[in-house]
Amino acid sequence: MRTIGSGFQVGVFLALVALTTATFLLSFAPLGAAHVPVALAIAAAKAALIVFFFMHLAEQERVNGLYLMAALLLLAVFVGLVVADVETRVPGARPAAAPEAAPPVRVEGPPPLS
Repeated sequence: MRTIGSGFQVGVFLALVALTTATFLLSFAPLGAAHVPVALAIAAAKAALIVFFFMHLAEQERVNGLYLMAALLLLAVFVGLVVADVETRVPGARPAAAPEAAPPVRVEGPPPLS
């Protein structure tokens, strides 16, 4: 089993700080439709650093990495099934606009007791 030195862990921490700063600055960037994929890529990079170094997956036996890959594969399958379910629904199931709501009915209560 290999171990990672404290200097390397400080470098990983600084990388996490840099990625967190990038996430904050991204909130001000006018990226349009690319905003969400860029934010997800930064989040995935941060998650990978945390899993591999602070949770010590890089120091463990390779079988633990296989467990992580199996979990990520199942997650991708489930997300794919949800997307396929939403995209193959009947067109009438997703109306373009909701009907106008009726105005609220005002009901007068009994007069107050004196």
